[in-house]
Amino acid sequence: MFNRLEALKVFCIAAETLQFRDAASRLATSPQAVTRLIGRLEEELGEVLFLRNTRQMRLSAFAEQLLPQARQLVEDSERLFTPSQEPRDDEVKGVVRVTLPDFPVMREVLCDVLASTADYDQLTLDWRPTLARLDVVEEQIDIGVRVGPPPDSRLVVRRVADTRDRIVASPTLISKTGIPRDLDDLQKRFPLCVLQNANTGRPWPWYFRQDLHFQPANPRFIAGDVYSQLEATCAGRVFGLIQEAVCFRYISSGELVEVLPEVERTRWPVYVYRPQRTVTQPRVKKVFQLLVNSLQRHLPAG
Repeated sequence: MFNRLEALKVFCIAAETLQFRDAASRLATSPQAVTRLIGRLEEELGEVLFLRNTRQMRLSAFAEQLLPQARQLVEDSERLFTPSQEPRDDEVKGVVRVTLPDFPVMREVLCDVLASTADYDQLTLDWRPTLARLDVVEEQIDIGVRVGPPPDSRLVVRRVADTRDRIVASPTLISKTGIPRDLDDLQKRFPLCVLQNANTGRPWPWYFRQDLHFQPANPRFIAGDVYSQLEATCAGRVFGLIQEAVCFRYISSGELVEVLPEVERTRWPVYVYRPQRTVTQPRVKKVFQLLVNSLQRHLPAG
């Protein structure tokens, strides 16, 4: 019997990765099984979900409309079978270790969590903002926030938003340099910033999608963290490729202007995760849900 809910779950994961092989890895199944299930779902819906060519795969217009509804249905079904009983105050005690990207918005998230846990006198938060990916087991991480596909299917994951990289510059710099015609023009004639990869020590490439990325040959500014990257861009020194989760408010306020928004690029999930354990302590469940609520409130809708 065809399980429509399971098929929608597979569709959601395949839509995140845009690679059936990656989706299969996360689901602990074969790419062929994912292909068959997506094919059956397309038959049920009477619509094509993925458009493929020799270089890439992307969502059809119908699939883009279906995706938010499918995610909501999958999340609601998982929530239905998850115990929702609020832990008692005296159960929320001990240390909770949290790792999350060192983004400006995370300061507001921290304020939310601190305010919501003010009455838990026996709760200790070990808060670790970093762009490096900490080993969950070695560092004894209880909860994490990440951008990008979850690397481990054994994690309990709650998706809270979507983000993508935006090419931005200050109005002052744009008044001097003009707007690039395309990515090739951007690389050749405009001052660019790169962000160091905290895991490798090398600069991140300007990545848009699997078949479109480049490494700036002569960057005008090399940033060791997103704050420096943001500051140099706002100061009018460089054009930056900056995560939407970092720069969206600066775009809204007019401090930064997005250029070349028509360039098709990957959307990355933002999610809260925790290791899948036989017993999850009430303190971890409490902080996990607080993080989910705060991030959904502060991050732009996907």
